[in-house]
Amino acid sequence: MKYKDIKYFLLSLIVIVLNVNVDAQSDLSTPYSRFGLGDIYTSSPSTMLKGMGGVANAMSDHCLLNPNNPAAYASIDTLSFLFDAGFYIKTATFSTNKLSESGSNASFDYASVGLSATKRWKIGLGIMPYTNREYNVITEHHDLGNYNIAFQGEGGLNRVFFANGIKITDDLSVGVTASFIFGTLFDNTTIYYPDSTYFLNGKRSIEMRVNDFKFDYGVIYRLPINKYDIALGLTYSQGSNISSKRDIFIRNMFKGYNNLAESPIDTLKYIENENVSIKIPQGFGAGIKFDNKKGFVVGADFNWAAWEGFSMNGINDSLQNSWNVAIGCSYKPESTSISKYYKKITYRAGFHFDQTYYNIYGQSINRYGITLGAGIPVPRSLTSFNIALEFGTMGTVKNNLVKESYFNISISMSIYDRWFVKKRYQ
Repeated sequence: MKYKDIKYFLLSLIVIVLNVNVDAQSDLSTPYSRFGLGDIYTSSPSTMLKGMGGVANAMSDHCLLNPNNPAAYASIDTLSFLFDAGFYIKTATFSTNKLSESGSNASFDYASVGLSATKRWKIGLGIMPYTNREYNVITEHHDLGNYNIAFQGEGGLNRVFFANGIKITDDLSVGVTASFIFGTLFDNTTIYYPDSTYFLNGKRSIEMRVNDFKFDYGVIYRLPINKYDIALGLTYSQGSNISSKRDIFIRNMFKGYNNLAESPIDTLKYIENENVSIKIPQGFGAGIKFDNKKGFVVGADFNWAAWEGFSMNGINDSLQNSWNVAIGCSYKPESTSISKYYKKITYRAGFHFDQTYYNIYGQSINRYGITLGAGIPVPRSLTSFNIALEFGTMGTVKNNLVKESYFNISISMSIYDRWFVKKRYQ
């Protein structure tokens, strides 16, 4: 094995191991993340595909790592090694009919590797966020005197995955992904009287720790027609019961709000390591890709998940079924060694519309975004830097709800290298 092969391999393992040993960190997230498991990461864990609106179900290429459909790994070259890692920067403004607040942050996005196990069996390993929880909402009440209820939460879940893609025939590939979901979710609910520090306030704190497996499957079938390449992709996410444990702490106190230190008075309830069964619903996706073999690729996806069936210890969280449509394209003018550099850049654009699993006061919370992207190649190699921009909105100000307007910048490095190739001449 060449020295630089070992270097890339160790780099990949270091990135993955470091992230596996760190719990999911809170991110700039929608206040709706209070519900369910938080804000589900539905975008593609690939900056290349993010620039195309997130289309992924039928997308495969020898230079592409596509965790959305494990069958795509079968397209990896037998002697190649792929490494892809990225981060993103998010700026968002949250608005109601009366108020507006802005924020921004940068965060780890994903890291993954792909390589060949045999001629027809290719594997992938990676880590990415699964959900994110970050909210801080205060509601005012005046029915029994003046009191407020503060809802605050943070944390999130990560996903470590092991993907397998097998080429059944030259045109048919199948795949399966085993994912380990882990992380911690924190939720605090505080009832307090802002007009008096002499009234007893109440607080409930819940810490839930999740550790379990889930499985996803995929199929990609190519239909070469004349000079064109058409591919159909299907994905299925298996429903599962994920085990977790939680601690519940309910107490009376003085203060404990507006950054005032708690003065505990009495513990009303304390439960440690209570077993919790979380029912994750099934979902499926379908996609199509058209490639004219002259640098132009266009794809479209549809995804659906039965989140109405979500429950936690048998209790439903008033979620709705979610669905998503995405359309995207890419164009690479030329790729020969004598081409001008700007003609070797891959240009991408796309659009997506999502009905999220949030339904508040009978109002569906929808998200839509427009994306642009580019793949900037490293000279004399198939390695590239990728960037994706997304402009979008989520939610509405109707019924006193919150609307989010956001701008995301995703940046990644995709390393492509050959393994086990001996040079004839030094």
